[in-house]
Amino acid sequence: MDHKLEIGHEEDIPPSGDSIQQNIGFDKDPVQHDPQGFPVIPQPSSHKDDPLNWSPALKLSVCLQISWLALLEPLASAVVNPTFLLMGENFDLSVKDVSYVWLVSAGIGPLIVIPFANVYGRRPVYLLGNLLAVITTITAGYCNTWAGIMVTRAFNGFGSGSVISMGAATICDLYFVHQRGVYLGIYTFALTSGAHVAPLLGGFIGQSLGWRACFYIPGYIQLATFVLTIFCLPETLYTTKYPSDSGHYEEQSYMQNIMFRRSKVPGGRPKIRDFTRPFEMLKFVAISLTGTFYMVCFGYGGVIFALTGASLFNKLYGFNTAETGLILSLPLLIGGGLGELSGGWVTDWLSNHHAKRHNGERLPEARLTAIWGALLIPIGLTIEGICLSHAKTTSWVGSAFGIVTDPKVQKYRQF
Repeated sequence: MDHKLEIGHEEDIPPSGDSIQQNIGFDKDPVQHDPQGFPVIPQPSSHKDDPLNWSPALKLSVCLQISWLALLEPLASAVVNPTFLLMGENFDLSVKDVSYVWLVSAGIGPLIVIPFANVYGRRPVYLLGNLLAVITTITAGYCNTWAGIMVTRAFNGFGSGSVISMGAATICDLYFVHQRGVYLGIYTFALTSGAHVAPLLGGFIGQSLGWRACFYIPGYIQLATFVLTIFCLPETLYTTKYPSDSGHYEEQSYMQNIMFRRSKVPGGRPKIRDFTRPFEMLKFVAISLTGTFYMVCFGYGGVIFALTGASLFNKLYGFNTAETGLILSLPLLIGGGLGELSGGWVTDWLSNHHAKRHNGERLPEARLTAIWGALLIPIGLTIEGICLSHAKTTSWVGSAFGIVTDPKVQKYRQF
């Protein structure tokens, strides 16, 4: 391959496959077009092992696997949520003290592992992160002290957070811009649904088998998933700079791919700036504003119910552990499902519509028209708050309706 087509820069390794792939073979290979007749972004290479050129079945297989991981990691951590009262009684702690550790450490993991994933690949992060989650989830069930629970939950959050942080980058490795809304919708539906399905299972498991079983059961499911992904989840980070002994590009077989035969991205190893770049990006209003917007939506549209529901619905309505699991699960699952499943194709349509009107130009901003759905968050919170404040005269159904309204906004993570 011509030297001018070799990619990679020692000082600036991109966070996803776009910058790498859009320049590969563009000078020599025929330009590919989307169904609207516009050049696809990014342009794929002519190599069969380029993830953009994989068969639709293989792409979908990878998408479903990472979606299952995205569902499983928060599910395994949140199954125990309906049993917070039981755990608090066992360790003589408040519900607030029991609930926070996983959330804090889950936010730290991606900041540390993503620079490595951008150089060495997504597959090691999926495997090692899930393995760490397996070990710590099962170990938590055997802990007899709160200190042990706290340590295992902290490491579990680190491993789980690392795994789920890879999803969007993997989708970008596999799909063109005009396709990503749909497949990000599948992925994010799984990601948000994991924490919503968990209380439904955890309520009945905790009431029937105790809070420790809420660690054992998901832990062993994670272990089975780890074994499956060893053989079925290939690497999706791609670059053409893999010279053979003859100095020419050597395509990688599926078996070579899963056996870690791919080389790392040109540029050597992660650099200090790769770890500080997320904080550097905060100086841009487009990043800091949308990041803050999403944090607020995610926190008030889902997390707040998981952290407060076990206490409030037990105190105000006398719900037992199983009933608490139902109220924390079904409304969030319905609302999140409606939002995620409609969000992907809607934002793809907005992007395609913008491209048709602007000579094929595709901008992330074109998807922002759907942001008006964010108004559902304050509406839902207000409904739930009013119903809870009048619990003596208002049925729990009103609060459930408010909870259904909130998570629909989760679809806007696709920006």
